[in-house]
Amino acid sequence: MAKQLVGTSKHHWPFSRGLVTASLMNAGASRKVAVAAARRVEQQLQSRDLNPVRPEDLKELMVEVARDVSRSLGKAVARQTPMFVDIVITTPRGKSPFSRGILARLLEDTGLSSRDAYDAAEEVDLRLHQRGVTSLSEEELHSQIEDALADRYGEHFRLTYRFLRRNRGRLGVLADGEGSEAAQMMPFSKGVLVQSLMAAGASPDTARTLARIVQRDLQAREDRVVSRAQIRERVSRLLPDEAGRYVAARYQLLRAVRHLPRPLLILVGGVSGTGKSHLASELAYRLGIPRIINTDTIREVMRAMIAPSLIPTLHTSTFNAWQTMVAPGEPIPERPRDAALLVGFREQVRQVSTGLDAVIGRTITERANVVVEGVHLVPGFLSQELLDRALVVQLLVVNLDEREHRQHFEHRERETASSRPLHRYMQHFREIRVMQDYLLGLAERANVPVLNDTAQDENVERAIDLVLQKVVSSLSEEERQALLGEEDLDLDDFLTEKELSRPRSAEAPETEAP
Repeated sequence: MAKQLVGTSKHHWPFSRGLVTASLMNAGASRKVAVAAARRVEQQLQSRDLNPVRPEDLKELMVEVARDVSRSLGKAVARQTPMFVDIVITTPRGKSPFSRGILARLLEDTGLSSRDAYDAAEEVDLRLHQRGVTSLSEEELHSQIEDALADRYGEHFRLTYRFLRRNRGRLGVLADGEGSEAAQMMPFSKGVLVQSLMAAGASPDTARTLARIVQRDLQAREDRVVSRAQIRERVSRLLPDEAGRYVAARYQLLRAVRHLPRPLLILVGGVSGTGKSHLASELAYRLGIPRIINTDTIREVMRAMIAPSLIPTLHTSTFNAWQTMVAPGEPIPERPRDAALLVGFREQVRQVSTGLDAVIGRTITERANVVVEGVHLVPGFLSQELLDRALVVQLLVVNLDEREHRQHFEHRERETASSRPLHRYMQHFREIRVMQDYLLGLAERANVPVLNDTAQDENVERAIDLVLQKVVSSLSEEERQALLGEEDLDLDDFLTEKELSRPRSAEAPETEAP
């Protein structure tokens, strides 16, 4: 069967059931109803032989299917702009499609975290689609952005965004190597500087104060263009007195992370409900790593390519993969034996690791730093030949307190509006705990650092220290000199003082290696 396309014969793109589902949910449909309706839309397209289908015809078909569900849903779908239709922004320079990613990076300059900035950009995108907007001017877009910021985070962020927009470009920053034709200039960002200082261990208040001092000093200059080296030099002079010797040393080390001789690969493993996604996003944010890969995403891509009849264990959750390995005709027990549970778990990990090897290999070839997180990151399964080409920091996040582990699932259900229902995880909670004990045992054998989810903020700091330890220990004297220059910094003493050895973990049961 030919792949379903959307667009015209000259310009088209693959049909996405996910975008149709998102459009229906934006119109008020529940996830269950939206998924079922999106499947019907796809079936209707195939039966009517519309390939490619024009976006307006696809929307009309969505409206028909939605009306079968309810008249109100049909009206809401007809009123909105579907998610598969770009919203066009008209500017004096021409027209361009609205981009959540570009807007999110812009909003970080207001002081929002990466997560909050992306949420605000997503809110703007959602509002525009729900209101049926297909095009708007640059000024109209700015008004929508200001309203969304005020609604989500308060009037202060509306005014901050307005000020930055009207005063953009007054202070330019040149990348290292300034003076050459290839040098690129970008606006000075206090938010990025605050991020760097907080990653070095400065408190939020200290980081914001130092960033304001640096910004004030730079703005007082007659020259409106400065180099990154000049900014670093100013920060390095202020840090020892304002934040202490350790933070100053850490700031210098973190500079090296972006210019390593080999790409940095941070692997954050752990079972569901341990906070590994939070840790991964914080590490990426503080270390300035733009790529985060979730192993569930890799598994989902592989599921789309491989039928359940070929690899059934791939099409289950890790905690019930064992069910697919029960012999045909045999009854499936209500609860698995621990050995059977772990056989199914290891089998899915082995399958997903094949896809992970390919994705990680590509990022290493591109010399890009990356954070990977997920339950499938089990010591011994990824290609060692591949890992030898990168600076690898592997971590295991656990929740040793059973009661707090349960509460984490309850909190997550509220945060995700029940898209990750509590009952599903509670039904398999025993299996999840058994898998965690198994991972703890492997971590002990492989000397993988273990971080307890009950201290998330401390975990981020300890994880960053582990990354820096790996960076320092992997550099030759020549590489240290090239990356850190002539600074009077005793790196070995720095590491010893902070006790960056492997964190202690709870006693783990003996387990077999994979």
